[in-house]
Amino acid sequence: MAFLDLAGHAADVSAIPVAATGFGLTLWQLRKTRKAAEAARDAAKTAQAAISRSNVLVLIPQLQRTEEELERAVLAKSKPLIRSHLQSWRWQAGQMRGLLKFGGLAGDDLLTDIQISVSGASEIASELVGSIDVDLAELTKPVREAIARVTNELSAVASMQGIQAGGSQ
Repeated sequence: MAFLDLAGHAADVSAIPVAATGFGLTLWQLRKTRKAAEAARDAAKTAQAAISRSNVLVLIPQLQRTEEELERAVLAKSKPLIRSHLQSWRWQAGQMRGLLKFGGLAGDDLLTDIQISVSGASEIASELVGSIDVDLAELTKPVREAIARVTNELSAVASMQGIQAGGSQ
C-alpha cells in the first residue's frame, strides 16, 4: 500500500506544475493562432483591394469606349445605337460605382457623378422609346456631359490606381 500512497502523493504534487505547463502551452498556441488569423485576414483584405483595383482599371477603358460609341451614335442619328450605348453605360458605370464605393477608391463627388450619369442614361433611353422626331444631339446633351465628367474624373483614378497597383496598399 505504501507504493500506492507514494504514487498518489507524487501525482498530487506533480499535477499542479503539469497543469500550469499545459495551460502555458495552450496560451502560447492561442497567441500563435491569433497572429496567424490576423495575418490571413490582412492578406485577404490586401487581395480584395488588389482585385477591386484591377477591376476598376479594366472597366475605365470600357467606359471611355462606351462614351466614344455613344458620341458616334448621336452623330449617326441612330436611336437604336444610342439606346444600346446608354444601356451599356448604365451597366458598366453601375459596376464601377460599386467597385469604387466598396474599395474606398473614390470620393463622394465621383460616386455622385456616376449615379447622375446612370440615372440620366436611364431617363434618356426611356425617352427615346416613344420619340418620333427629336433632336438626338440636344436630347442626349445632358447625359453626354455627365458621362464626360465621369470619364474625366476616372482618368485621375486610373492614374492613382495604376501607381498603387505596383506597390502595397
